[in-house]
Amino acid sequence: MEKIHIDIAGRNYPLSIPSSEKTRVSAAAVIVNDQVEKFRKQFEIEDSIDLLAMTALQLASKNKAENPMPTPGNAELNEHQIQRIHHLHERLTRVLEA
Repeated sequence: MEKIHIDIAGRNYPLSIPSSEKTRVSAAAVIVNDQVEKFRKQFEIEDSIDLLAMTALQLASKNKAENPMPTPGNAELNEHQIQRIHHLHERLTRVLEA
């Protein structure tokens, strides 16, 4: 684990994260801060809570559009998920046969 400090909307947040995630988390903070600033200028809002709420909604909406949740009629699984299901099935079979 690595300890880092991330600045979001002018506030500093200390985090303990795996070293492998440092670049991703830092890049995510840049995206959040950029969007907060865009909303600040666009709507002339100074309240950080409002700006962060608007940013969270915008980013969640974008994420949902890019990564829709599977539904019962649209349940496409990726290779990792399929392997995990097979692994769990094998483990359950061994336990039930014991």
